[in-house]
Amino acid sequence: MLKHILAAACLLGLSTSGAMAQQPIPPVPMTPFGDGRESVLTDDLAYRIGDTRHIVVVPAGFVTDFASVPRAFWAALPPFGRHQLAAIVHDFLYWDQGCTREQADALLRVAMAESAVEPATRDVIWQAVRAFGGTAWTNNASAKAAGQPRIVPQDDLKIPPLVTWPEYRAQLFAKGVRPQPGPPAPPEYCAAAGTVNLDVPWCRARESPAMYRASACPGPSSWSAPSAGD
Repeated sequence: MLKHILAAACLLGLSTSGAMAQQPIPPVPMTPFGDGRESVLTDDLAYRIGDTRHIVVVPAGFVTDFASVPRAFWAALPPFGRHQLAAIVHDFLYWDQGCTREQADALLRVAMAESAVEPATRDVIWQAVRAFGGTAWTNNASAKAAGQPRIVPQDDLKIPPLVTWPEYRAQLFAKGVRPQPGPPAPPEYCAAAGTVNLDVPWCRARESPAMYRASACPGPSSWSAPSAGD
């Protein structure tokens, strides 16, 4: 009987151990560019990781293309949905590159869990970025090295009608707007995915032994920290 009660609690997203660790990402306003392929944040997006003190702040002016889900998968996994805000955080981490790529992908998975994305969906998205995200990571590094901006200054946030992001980016570049320097040291939040204990996943079978160490259900999962590197 207890097993059935615990299973029901899991399905309802409840925790038998008290308050849930999930911290859904508060939405912020965005302005789409003329073709709808990219949008610019008009306010800071702050994501607190689990119940830790670590916060990832995506600054106002950041331009996102929601491409944490590779475009080849958009037919099956549209870029819009419960994973949308987690994808913006991931998009920023791929641009900022203060964390390793593996750490950025691990934070995406935690953020999706905290956004109530279904386990199967977030597992597919995570596997997709692990398999295909290297190109986006490399392209971002090349764009930064070439001085191409990705964060629109506050004074330029009034986007003209119909202008696309490549067009507006060229205008900003011509005005002398350049990328801000990256962090001098990896932010503390980079390794935070390994410290998060989520209440909802602990009553499921382990999702990916390569990423997490999960005890047998019932009982809390212990999420192992990603290793440094790729």
